[in-house]
Amino acid sequence: MNLYDFIYSLFVHISFMSFLYLIVFLCIAYFLYRSIIDTWFVKDGVINYDIFLKQFIQAVSKDNYFMNYGYWKNASNLMQANKALIEFILEKSQLKEKKNQNILDVGCGYGEQDFDWITSLDPTNTITAIDISESQIALAKEKCKRSTLESRLGFEVCDAILLNKKFPKGEFDTVLSVESAFHYSNRPLFFTSVYDVLKPEGKFVICDIVLNEHYTPGILTSSFLYIFSDFLNIPYKNLIVSSEWEKSIAESGLTIVESLDITDKTFKPYYEHFFNEYAKAKNLPLTVGSGLNVFFAYVQPFTYKVAVCKKSSSDLV
Repeated sequence: MNLYDFIYSLFVHISFMSFLYLIVFLCIAYFLYRSIIDTWFVKDGVINYDIFLKQFIQAVSKDNYFMNYGYWKNASNLMQANKALIEFILEKSQLKEKKNQNILDVGCGYGEQDFDWITSLDPTNTITAIDISESQIALAKEKCKRSTLESRLGFEVCDAILLNKKFPKGEFDTVLSVESAFHYSNRPLFFTSVYDVLKPEGKFVICDIVLNEHYTPGILTSSFLYIFSDFLNIPYKNLIVSSEWEKSIAESGLTIVESLDITDKTFKPYYEHFFNEYAKAKNLPLTVGSGLNVFFAYVQPFTYKVAVCKKSSSDLV
């Protein structure tokens, strides 16, 4: 039964007044829902990650400032998975083998991955990390000041789709993007901006969230998609399947040299771990955690993609 048939069935089998009360109740519920989203989770078009971090992430992983699903190949907890993902991205970039590299991290959040990356690389390499959130960048800068890394690691506020307005063309050897592009107001423009700021032969490594190639709308999947997109501020136009996503990257001028689907090592193990641990932390019945895990892991219509891309040496800066 689709949504239309469900509403029609309600209208036929209940009285007009009961139906009217139901409509009023749904309108009030929707108003409250929108108020919660707009007040606590998304402010001025930007996700309030402080809420997610303090109320959710750190409830199951103390002092954790990573904001990614993690790579659960051999991980037993969220912090291990978070670190494994950024290590996986670093391996794909092949930066450990290089020197004198100028690196850009786009959508860095609190910058946790950048502190890990810079200490893993040759001292001749530098990282510039950007994010649209002023509060996150402020915290990252404060942490950087307390370290000995300021000469090699810097944080700046910048809108990802305006990279080529902030930085010169051909400025960076490598651009990294960890689980942030699906938020951007114009993701194709972001890809074009990445192309512009890369040097010829430069590399772009991205992990991103797209729709499953075989996604078909249904009551459960559409409801999940609507709520998930609301809470994480995902523009509707970014809800595209992986083949369209790859086409968008290619249209920017970048060449995809490797494309990976690591969905089985991200969403399902993350939800199983997160909801079970969250239920324990909040003294909720374990059945609550199990139920949420089943809904999120098996109803969610997303694919987790990793792409390694390259700018051709023939493309002049």
